[in-house]
Amino acid sequence: MELTNGEFADFEGGKIPASRIRELMVRADDLDPRGLRVRNARIEGQLDLCDVSAKRPLALQDCTTDAPVLLDRARLSALDLTGLVAPAVSGPWLRLEHYLYLGRARLDGGSDDYALDLAEATVGGHVSLRGAHFRSETEYAVHAPRLRTGSEVYLTDVVAVGTVRLEGAYIGGNLYCGGSFFGGSDIALLAVDMQVDGSVFLSRGFRASAETYTAVRMRGSRIGGQLVLRDGVASGPVALDVKQSRVGMEVFFPMGFADGEVDLDGLTYTGLPRDAGLDDWLDLLAHKTPRYATQPYAQLAAAHQAAGHERDVRRIRIAQQRDLQRRGQLTRWGRLWHRVTGATVGYGYRPATALLWLLGTLALSIALITGLAGPVGAVRCSIVEQVGYALNAVAPLAKLDGQQRCQVATTTGVGQVVVVTTWILQLLAWAFATLFVAGFTGLVRKNP
Repeated sequence: MELTNGEFADFEGGKIPASRIRELMVRADDLDPRGLRVRNARIEGQLDLCDVSAKRPLALQDCTTDAPVLLDRARLSALDLTGLVAPAVSGPWLRLEHYLYLGRARLDGGSDDYALDLAEATVGGHVSLRGAHFRSETEYAVHAPRLRTGSEVYLTDVVAVGTVRLEGAYIGGNLYCGGSFFGGSDIALLAVDMQVDGSVFLSRGFRASAETYTAVRMRGSRIGGQLVLRDGVASGPVALDVKQSRVGMEVFFPMGFADGEVDLDGLTYTGLPRDAGLDDWLDLLAHKTPRYATQPYAQLAAAHQAAGHERDVRRIRIAQQRDLQRRGQLTRWGRLWHRVTGATVGYGYRPATALLWLLGTLALSIALITGLAGPVGAVRCSIVEQVGYALNAVAPLAKLDGQQRCQVATTTGVGQVVVVTTWILQLLAWAFATLFVAGFTGLVRKNP
């Protein structure tokens, strides 16, 4: 069968020696510029193209082989292994000028190999793994640390049993992830320190699960576009870890995405988060994060501040202080002070609350004098003068002449109670007035 004319050679299930494919690729200059193209062949022996340098494409569509395909350090124009059935594809340091196709591939690395190894590989264009199945009993089903691509990476409709590792990868376009990622006792999708020039889509039926660790770990990643988690689900003790990651545009984060804790400390993004309301975000930060952290609240507040949502900014800041009080590392006295400022001035963001407490203290003083001390004769003066006395005795800086006209019978038990109680109420009034002023001027606001 003619293999050098650049046309697809359909073997219809027939056999082709692996050594023949290697021989043709070694002498690639004898091939048509379209390269070597084989379809529906059974490859006999191990296809070893390690260190082969060929300026021609290689297409082995819907082929099968019983041995791993070796591509270590190979240099090719393009590689199309669509529909390949093999134990594994090993291509660390592989160099492709254009594209890599592994759509619909079935790779089972077993206990010896990664199903797909693209460690430090470089692809000038895009990588398509659409509809592929990867399974490995080793730690990684797809092992692609420091993979570099010039365009998109498609991991859609994928079934991966074992970790998909993109740690330190550089992707020149978008990253599309969809399908089922089963990490088992390990991480399902590991993309620490990944850099994506475009957007990251963990959507279109994306499912990631981990029994022991993190389902999706993208800590320290840099995303130039959007982070889209729409129509996806991640489940595990920690569902999503995007700590210290930077997203250049919006985050689309429906609350149904995370079935487990979410680590957002250090995550930055532009604009308001999409696909969830403010109440959902506040609940997420307070109850689904592993620990108290200031930055996620500050980032959310900054986004609403930029949008002109001043009322929402205050809600976020108050929720932050409540979380700090509940989970933050405060001393006993610090926690007590937090409770006081929270109840009186809303941690400095609702100073009018302290004014209401002050008015309540004054009202209690008036009720004490006119309702208790006056009727039993412990305070002798008219009702109007009793009100003036009550205000003068308690209100900060108030100087009314009612005190001079009213006489308190301190020799009686009720009179003594009145005097002591007004002292206490005066202290409270001074405290509430001070807190109101401090809250109004922002002195008690803390953003630790």
